[in-house]
Amino acid sequence: MNYKNIKLLFVGSLAGLMASCSDLVEQPYSFLTINEFYSTANDAESAITATYGSLTQTGMYGQAIWMLSDYSGDQMFPKPVVGRDLLTSFGYDATHDQVESFWNESYNGINNANLVIQNVPEISMDEQRRSHIVAEAKFLRALYYFNLVRSYGDIPLKVLPTSSLADIETGKSPQAEVYSQIIIDLEEALTVLNAGIPEVKGRVSRGAAQALLAKVYLYSEDYASAVEMAKQLISEGNYALVADPVSLWDVNKENANVIENILSVEFSRAPNLQSQTFTSFFAPSGSNGVYSATAWGSSFAFKSFYDSYEAMDLRKQLMDTEFTDSQGKLHTMDNDPNLKERVIIKKYADPMSNGARNESNYPLFRYAEVLLIYAEASARASGQVDAEGLAAINQVRQRAGVEAIPATIAYEDYLDRILQERSWELAFEADRWFDLTRTGEFMDMAQVTNYWFPVRPVQLKHRYFPIPETEVQTNSNLDQSADWK
Repeated sequence: MNYKNIKLLFVGSLAGLMASCSDLVEQPYSFLTINEFYSTANDAESAITATYGSLTQTGMYGQAIWMLSDYSGDQMFPKPVVGRDLLTSFGYDATHDQVESFWNESYNGINNANLVIQNVPEISMDEQRRSHIVAEAKFLRALYYFNLVRSYGDIPLKVLPTSSLADIETGKSPQAEVYSQIIIDLEEALTVLNAGIPEVKGRVSRGAAQALLAKVYLYSEDYASAVEMAKQLISEGNYALVADPVSLWDVNKENANVIENILSVEFSRAPNLQSQTFTSFFAPSGSNGVYSATAWGSSFAFKSFYDSYEAMDLRKQLMDTEFTDSQGKLHTMDNDPNLKERVIIKKYADPMSNGARNESNYPLFRYAEVLLIYAEASARASGQVDAEGLAAINQVRQRAGVEAIPATIAYEDYLDRILQERSWELAFEADRWFDLTRTGEFMDMAQVTNYWFPVRPVQLKHRYFPIPETEVQTNSNLDQSADWK
């Protein structure tokens, strides 16, 4: 929660009240309270739209979450400018702007969800739609908390809207308590949300709740429940793998690809809608029009990650080691110093972009990941290579054009292969770092270096990001994480 801004709001309101006492002639003409706002069906729709809104902001999937996680891992690294390099070199602290903006935007989304959950049930409107809006808000609250708890560890847990200064002084709750609330929200949402692909793109469906709940169970190590939830989604048959893993990322095939993209953060290049700029981050300088009309060359894949793919793996085509600019000149790692040990990420390319207004969506849950969750959870639950789980991961591999994992593989090797498969399949989707932290392998990032980042002194404290310093300073009940003190 953005304690600092909320406190400033309260102080500003108090100052205005004191000033008004000096001139009793002044009278307010109108004042809209929360209860007066939440009075019509349109108000309910506006409120849930605002709750989705945090997902598109730079403090969330527009920028912060993929920078914090992917720049920390072994897939992607930034151009060393404006402090982004501190995430890859593990030199950041509690004052880093992405650490703070992600926290703030997450709690903004949570507070909006809390307002919907508390107030929309009292609105006189279509009962079915009203229930669905509340279920959407519970899903979104669960998603925001899931991202927070796996990023920061113990965090403040609020299930009521902030209505007074006292509400801001909230201390941390243990991770287990946060996970319990996430599960409650998702289980309640599941009883209401509609199955199948939603009529409005970017809106929550039953499948999205099932996918998130399966992932939450995986992270909380309730593997049997993760298996059950993933299998439930798979057996309902509303989703499937797109035949080609490259065309899945074609910005012009968005409508066809919803069969796999269970839920994405929606962006548009249209001037009056929410766009994204991360495509321009990934497009190399000088490539204007090839990947995006505006190319900043601010993010690249590690050459070691690119080389980890098998030669025939179709997913490798979502990266480039060279490009031809608009003047017809070929740029390679040998003739362009800006491409030295840098691999171009073209997964989110939008050649039809409007300047830096790009349309490619950001995936939250894909059917491919549900198959991989099922494979991992079934293995960990049974303690062996499970035949159905093996079949699930091999569906993903077959789609990628690589050989199936044999049933004779050793159990420990199988778990390693699943995590590696997750890295290849979910590359640049803000997922890898959290796989590394939940499995305790994040310290291995000290060995993932290159010309631009020859040293990466990762420490145990980097398991979680620090609580933003501004939040610690303005909330007397919020302590900094012990490892970051």
